[in-house]
Amino acid sequence: MTSQFKPEKFKLIDASFEEFQKAIHEGHLRAREARLIPVLKAGDEMALASVFLSSLKYVKEYREKFFKAIKFKKTSQIFYYTEVAFHPDSDYSSSRLDGLILSVAKGKIKDAVILEFKGKGGTVDPVQIEQYLSLNKSTLKADKLVSISPEYVPDVDHLPYNPIGKSKSVELYHFSWSHLKNIASLLLFQNGDNIEDEDQVNILNEVLYYLESDINGLKGFSQMKSGWKSVVEAIKTGLPPKKEDLDEAVQSWFEEQTDMAHLLSAELGVPVTTSSAKKEGNLVKKLKTETSLLQKTNQLKFQLIIKDVVSDIDVTADFRNETIEMSISLNAPSEDNKRNRARLTWLNNQLKKAEERESQAFETLSNDIYIDVSIKFGRQPLRYKLADFHLAWDDLVNEKEITSFTIIAIKDVGSKFKQPKKFVELIELMMFDYYQGLVQNLKSYTRPAPRISNHD
Repeated sequence: MTSQFKPEKFKLIDASFEEFQKAIHEGHLRAREARLIPVLKAGDEMALASVFLSSLKYVKEYREKFFKAIKFKKTSQIFYYTEVAFHPDSDYSSSRLDGLILSVAKGKIKDAVILEFKGKGGTVDPVQIEQYLSLNKSTLKADKLVSISPEYVPDVDHLPYNPIGKSKSVELYHFSWSHLKNIASLLLFQNGDNIEDEDQVNILNEVLYYLESDINGLKGFSQMKSGWKSVVEAIKTGLPPKKEDLDEAVQSWFEEQTDMAHLLSAELGVPVTTSSAKKEGNLVKKLKTETSLLQKTNQLKFQLIIKDVVSDIDVTADFRNETIEMSISLNAPSEDNKRNRARLTWLNNQLKKAEERESQAFETLSNDIYIDVSIKFGRQPLRYKLADFHLAWDDLVNEKEITSFTIIAIKDVGSKFKQPKKFVELIELMMFDYYQGLVQNLKSYTRPAPRISNHD
């Protein structure tokens, strides 16, 4: 017996899952179950969608990470579909969902996620998102829409596009492919937050291999937008940069810092975030704020945030001087019986050990390293080039207490600063050298535990 299925009256949430399946069987709805090995051309968006959704289906820890990020409540059964559309004769036939996740309990659909996928070189189209939202409002009633594309954003609640309208009933999220690969890499890294089932480890390894394959073209961020070069040239000549160039430069900066965080995270096996991801406010507001700062200071800045390192890493791109700066801060020994000579020696010993442990990375940066010494009540720190740091012993012996040190690497890249591809190569290489040569080998001072001198 054929069901009397009417798309205009169909509401996905709280609908019978049996009725949903029957609608597919009878052709009122079209949907493919996600397959780990789809019968589709490699690199095709729907192939990517199918492989990714299948990875959620088969790897518990990966699924949990993704669901937690989008605040999706898992029930007893989860179902994954690609290419979901109504019958061609339906009023809704023009809108096809790339992906759909259903959460089912006691035979009822309790929650749903709509997904939009873009592959190599693809960008999310706000018009298409608006069509999804319109369809959802009319008949589906899902409360989450996730876009996935090569486009980078600081965090999943930031969007690489400007929504046409505002929907209070639907939460919008975005993942770059790089972010999804990074989550997988961290789960596969031996860091104590791993996948329990060995078969699931193998599955995720294969998925990651597929996503990183050249045929898919989902490699990391490789070059700044053309506006980057135009802004550098304008600032160097004293002309006000065009608004569209400023927007492109700042957006490139956001994308590059996110890529740097993903790269370092994959290398260390621990999450690395950025200050942009931590700050509240939507991406459009952040872009406006950063554009204003660039116009005022000729600089763009952010921080790499890594748990258990000496400090956040401050990163600065200086457009006027064409330099890249990275810095960390260390608290100096603070006991009253410690003299400045002892505080300077304490830091110098750490720098010597860093040079011994990571000689190649340290040597690469040695000519670019400066040390800022902050004095109690001093207005500005005193700066020494690493090669001249020995002078500080005589300069500061009678000064007030040294409170902290800032270790700065300033790389003058000259005309390469404005080259979209070269800038990305240089800043990422510098990040690895700076972390390996300095950050991982330095620590702030902590007071030793009180000791019992004599006890009978």
